[in-house]
Amino acid sequence: MGASTRFLAQCRGAARGYLAFEVPVSKKVRASSHAGGREVPCSVFELDGGSAIVREAGCRAGGRVVVVTVPLLEARQDVSLIATDDGTRLVRTIFDPKLSGLQSRLLTMRKPVLATFLRGVDTELSSLRAHVQLLEIWPDGSDGGVLRIPCRFPTDDAAAELYVELRDGRTLEPVELSWSVLEDHVVPSEIDPSFSERVVMLSLAAPAGVRNLVIEAGLAGHEGCRDFTSVCERSFAGLRGHFGMLAEGGAPDRDYTVWFEEHRATPELLARQRERSAAHPGPLMSIVVPVFRTPPAYLRACIDSVLAQSYTSWELVLVNASGPDAGVDGVLAEVSDPRVRVLRIENASISENTNAGIAAAMGEYVAFLDHDDVLEPDALWCFAEAIARNPESDLLYCDEDHLRNGVYAAPAFKPAPSLTRLHGHNYITHLLMVSRRVLGLAERSGSDVAGAQDYDLTLKAFDVARHIEHVPRVLYHWREHEGSTAGGGNQKPYAHTAGALALKRHLERRGWAGEVLDGPLPYTYRVRFDVPDPAPLVSIVIPSRDHADLLEACASSILQKTEYPNFEIVVVENGSENPETFELYGRLQEDGRVRVITWTPDLLAPDAPTEHGFNYSALVNFGAAHACGELLLFLNNDTEVIESAWLSEMVGCFAREDVGVVGAKLLFPDGLVQHAGMSVRSEGGFSHVNRNLAASIPGYGFSAGMSQEYSMVTGACQLTRRSLFEDIGGYDERLAVGYNDGDYCLSARERGYVVVYQASAVLQHKEFASRGREATDARLRARLFRERSYTISKHPAFFSSPDPAVNSNFNPDSDWWELVVGLCADHTL
Repeated sequence: MGASTRFLAQCRGAARGYLAFEVPVSKKVRASSHAGGREVPCSVFELDGGSAIVREAGCRAGGRVVVVTVPLLEARQDVSLIATDDGTRLVRTIFDPKLSGLQSRLLTMRKPVLATFLRGVDTELSSLRAHVQLLEIWPDGSDGGVLRIPCRFPTDDAAAELYVELRDGRTLEPVELSWSVLEDHVVPSEIDPSFSERVVMLSLAAPAGVRNLVIEAGLAGHEGCRDFTSVCERSFAGLRGHFGMLAEGGAPDRDYTVWFEEHRATPELLARQRERSAAHPGPLMSIVVPVFRTPPAYLRACIDSVLAQSYTSWELVLVNASGPDAGVDGVLAEVSDPRVRVLRIENASISENTNAGIAAAMGEYVAFLDHDDVLEPDALWCFAEAIARNPESDLLYCDEDHLRNGVYAAPAFKPAPSLTRLHGHNYITHLLMVSRRVLGLAERSGSDVAGAQDYDLTLKAFDVARHIEHVPRVLYHWREHEGSTAGGGNQKPYAHTAGALALKRHLERRGWAGEVLDGPLPYTYRVRFDVPDPAPLVSIVIPSRDHADLLEACASSILQKTEYPNFEIVVVENGSENPETFELYGRLQEDGRVRVITWTPDLLAPDAPTEHGFNYSALVNFGAAHACGELLLFLNNDTEVIESAWLSEMVGCFAREDVGVVGAKLLFPDGLVQHAGMSVRSEGGFSHVNRNLAASIPGYGFSAGMSQEYSMVTGACQLTRRSLFEDIGGYDERLAVGYNDGDYCLSARERGYVVVYQASAVLQHKEFASRGREATDARLRARLFRERSYTISKHPAFFSSPDPAVNSNFNPDSDWWELVVGLCADHTL
């Protein structure tokens, strides 16, 4: 029997319905869909008659498969195929949202290959045609969501007006919501580079309660440049839940229990460690445990975890301030190991009780263990290995997790030593170990910092330590129970106050003028360094080529909103053609703080590359050479100031003599994070961590909401010392467009400086508004690969090991602190 026009199958997925029809090869068709008397957008995809999917679908000879996609609505849809030559309705079917779920599951069981193909037809067969797809929904900081919708239109018309039509997915009534364009460029097609396509990134704000939407986007005057996407309540919840988990820092906790069991030391390894430790004793390590009326089960587990250590050269000093306590006394009476000593004292503050243990300790290194927490059996072994690698290690710490009702959860994977992060909160916490040298140099903590005595000691150790070692292994389990700070909240408000006092004294010891403010959560702080008086001149260097609207918004926001008293703006003109640009230059220079200088390509070094006559590094260097400031701020013309204190916050960081480069928090126009620090990917590319978090979300380990040290910060807003800039030789002009900002930061680090992300300096950044994105343009990617290879060759030591700002247990190719999976830690001896 020959082919006819008939309905074959349907399924659903990603808030769309997929309906497959058999159509004779010779018949040209279009589709229509209606619900409740209203027209519903739909798309048609045609498969070649020889396709294996055509046979899987059950097409007869002479037939082909036509797939119609429709949005997933609450209402039933009447879907028809119509002949294009005479308008005759050839076939119709009803897509019922209530039945479609069952029909979809049945098709998946009967013909899984066909079902999988149908669900991906709009991505597999969308070459050289319009394609609009909802990919991400990020929390907006409240109960709403920010929808990210990439669009591709098969045209090189960059001037065609973009339109967006929104309808309620339940009623099909028009909906008014705020939307913005984050990116809009014409690039060669990924499928066929001989064709061009216009790539647009839409951002749509959906307030609380809006969960069902049909979104159409297109270009005016281009019939083939129109497509739709949709979201229903279920898919909205799924997407927002997934990306919300990433934004809230939940990725490390996902499947953590399984991950931890795969990465902890095996019994066989522990046995080999004990054998070697007994044969080759290392330095004596004292573990000080202040004990005060501990629940017997918790205290017994704590002591047992020390007795189980594979490293044998240790002593346990139990400072018992409980007084008469049958439970505690019973547990202590059970211990017979001669390496365990019990020191009975009258209870004082936790600081004084700890000091008594330090005084009694005889080890070359002293560690501090809470009386209700437990260690992994290889904790001391791992610390001893680190000391053997670097005998000047004066402070050591490891990763940890929480022991929650017998389950390991909420892991804290920590970065390399970061004084900036320590100024925000005590990220070191457990297991803290210090050398006898540190204890000899650091004054003991007093009762006025009780509850934060570990933070006080850590700050003092950072003051004097020759080397600080982070062991990237989860070796400490912090028990959660009522009254413990492990559970979060503010169970011990006195500890927060004590921590602020310890931090204030630390600033005084270092001679840094500033104030300690409360952070966003209990036990967190913010150091605001004073700006020197007189304030140093900051030269704000802004390369500019046309885009007068962007430059005007940028410069005006600086001049009108910046509270910092001493700055100049140096605009580096390079190749502008539009008259309005030069008119703007004239208006801007009416303010005495603004100068416009002109760079021309003949100033470029002979071996320096360009991209269409553009070399960002050369522009930065030219601007710096004509600037007068002691501090140099390199700023993109597509940025805008949001908060008036931004520059004061950045300049204040240079109160520390070890700070060489400072970056800011940059937000997309839709309010999500564009930049909150940079790290390196596995292939050597640079990544913006915490991308797309709402501005108010702190991120994993406060990595977005509080100031940190990263290996790099973006050159879109980058402040540095002129003296360092000149010592490095400025930006490397062999890096014309990409990698130059990160390369500069790495050069600063190689000279002993740190790179700081200042979370309190907030600006908006219309990234890619003036230049294209390499990811969407193959022409730009080739140049980017060359720049990446050159940068790696310049900094082999950095690229040959994990980024120190990112814990080595994290996947370097994730921007949201996801764990490496499928690889276990190296436990070999």
